[in-house]
Amino acid sequence: MKTSPDHQEFVPNWSVHPGAVLRAILEQRAIRQAELAERTGLTPKHVNQIVKEGVGISGDVAVLLERALDIPARFWTRLDADYQAHVSEDKARSKLADFSQWANNFDASALQRYGITRASDDQPKRVEKILKFFQVASPVAFEETWLQPRVSFRRSQAFTVAEQNTALWLRLVERGAEHATVGQLRARDLRRVARNIPAMTNLAIPDGFVAARAALAEAGVVLTFVRQIPDTRVCAATWWLGADRPVIGMTERHRKPDIFWFSLVHEIGHLLLHPKRKTFLDLEGEKGVDDAAEQEADGFAAATLLPDGADARIIQATTREELILLATRLGVGVTVVAGRHGHLTNRWNVGGSLRGKITNADLDALERM
Repeated sequence: MKTSPDHQEFVPNWSVHPGAVLRAILEQRAIRQAELAERTGLTPKHVNQIVKEGVGISGDVAVLLERALDIPARFWTRLDADYQAHVSEDKARSKLADFSQWANNFDASALQRYGITRASDDQPKRVEKILKFFQVASPVAFEETWLQPRVSFRRSQAFTVAEQNTALWLRLVERGAEHATVGQLRARDLRRVARNIPAMTNLAIPDGFVAARAALAEAGVVLTFVRQIPDTRVCAATWWLGADRPVIGMTERHRKPDIFWFSLVHEIGHLLLHPKRKTFLDLEGEKGVDDAAEQEADGFAAATLLPDGADARIIQATTREELILLATRLGVGVTVVAGRHGHLTNRWNVGGSLRGKITNADLDALERM
């Protein structure tokens, strides 16, 4: 701010009422309120109301003060606007405590792990950070923006789902995909990627994820990983950033590689079979729900991961060694064959150990990618 050489530049705290600044200037220059009223054409009452911080400084009054005091009108209007913003923020912050129960329904460890909140945050600050993370102004807006139109998953009679934590996971998926660069979605290329997934199942999970992510990006799909959040039961999801940018989000649900790969191809199936820009959440325990889209995606995943006739050969296997040999002949990871065998026969003791495990080291690697 440029000022005349006969007075000092005022750099007040932005939360100071403009009347307090005007009062200080008048005292410094030994100008009476009545004199200022004469110079500006304002009434003595109006000047007194400003000085006593009863009213603010409008744009018209700021112009008059600039002429009378040689202090730019912008200084006064900005000072007034900053003060009003401070008052509004202070009032809004005082109401944040009313949203404490809503904020407490989110998993605190997940919020802190992903830098959304800090353990040292007081409750109002925590509420404010969560609202900003979801880009909404209130829990009501969160409900209308995230739960009603977006988290449209099926509800099982046998399980309950933490809806707010599910929305938290989806928002993390969205955030992780926001800066990814992919081309336009191309169904032909996506089908080709799906056919190449079986070979990727022979890789360790982090390496396989890297290969799948690169291949899917070429087909116009963003692949991202976000660790599962308690009580969500999400294995994977199909999500859309805008009308033409699909995202597949993955978790480590049950920490089994065969579930990981099946879930990935299941979501690819949704993109190919149900391109309606809809969110699909693959929830563990919901497979028995009568949902045609989910059944079709399951069928697509099974047919893609294993060739025709493979199920019959898998069922016939009775030993661990036979499953290993069969996986080699099929060109698919043994974890997929072992998982399929257990699913078809319910004899998990035969190849259960072949399914492997997604380790903590795997999770750390996936989260760094």
